[in-house]
Amino acid sequence: MWRTKKPKRSGWNLYSVVSDGDEDCFVVARNIRSALRVEAEYCGFDPTELSVYRVKPIPAPIVTAYAKRSANENRHHRWPWYADDWLLRKMGAQFGERESLLEVLIDDVVYTRGADDPVQPRTIGRKYLTEFRANKAFAHYGQEDHYSTMQMHLFTMLGICVARCQEIEHLIAHSFILGVSDAERRKYETIRDMIRGWRHKTLGQMLRSIEQGYEIDPTVHASLNLFLSMRNRLVHELTVDEQYDITAAWGQDETLAFLVFFEFVSRPVRRAFRASFYASVEYGNTYLLRDDPAKRQKLTKRQQKEISLFVAYFNQELHLPDWVKGELAPMAANLLTLSPCPAERYSVRRLARTTV
Repeated sequence: MWRTKKPKRSGWNLYSVVSDGDEDCFVVARNIRSALRVEAEYCGFDPTELSVYRVKPIPAPIVTAYAKRSANENRHHRWPWYADDWLLRKMGAQFGERESLLEVLIDDVVYTRGADDPVQPRTIGRKYLTEFRANKAFAHYGQEDHYSTMQMHLFTMLGICVARCQEIEHLIAHSFILGVSDAERRKYETIRDMIRGWRHKTLGQMLRSIEQGYEIDPTVHASLNLFLSMRNRLVHELTVDEQYDITAAWGQDETLAFLVFFEFVSRPVRRAFRASFYASVEYGNTYLLRDDPAKRQKLTKRQQKEISLFVAYFNQELHLPDWVKGELAPMAANLLTLSPCPAERYSVRRLARTTV
């Protein structure tokens, strides 16, 4: 049986150096002391202010490739020194942004930069589960709950429906085009303020604010009211309600029916507020970023078609307040930031067919 050869070790390691949060970095060095010295001497930190974490060893082939690349570009800096993005990618790094923070994921560990204070690396994924299960406390309490196959299906469906609620509320909060009523204009000076304010509102409060500025299509309005009623039961009391007792077969069937119907009701609601979200982005692209095309967020043809639903569902002649024009420019490019929602990939109805 053939065995995969391990990459030859180079003696160099990749380290994460945590300082003040904003200047956290990756350093290539032989050992922790050497990595510490690079950041302390170059940036002027006191060594006692720094924390160093060994990320992983750098294989010899990557060291060789890095040296050749640096020589060709005539910019090689002798190690120990800071690691660039090319090297990090060769080490399997992924890059992401979250709330103005820059994050790097390497082997199920997330390293954060750009915070006001130092942020220690956090473990996620399989590595987190491995460490968590090795904890004696988990070994003691981990077997406390036992669920049947049907209950696990219901919990999965419940999670999909809760994710749908979060997606819809996110769409509403970022649809600045919905906040045109006089009451909303008096509350907020900028779009950013409005989004922050709407994030702290309940779903019912957001819907009432929308009704102040728009005449909502009756069918959509009825769907919204039904969705709101079912959403509150779903989030606050479904699994503890006597009717939906998931420990009994009857209650499981009741819960199954509720979740399938809720997912069905949520679809037109999501469609309506996805349209308002795309309409907000398109308005920003057309009017607010007219002189800054680099920041425009191009919509796909499908997304542009959905904007017509906004006009059909929400009856209000579009006169946005003056504060919209002053604030959207620096942030409009960041409006289209929705991640794929689990409810997009997993159908509750498809899952329900596997449970009956």
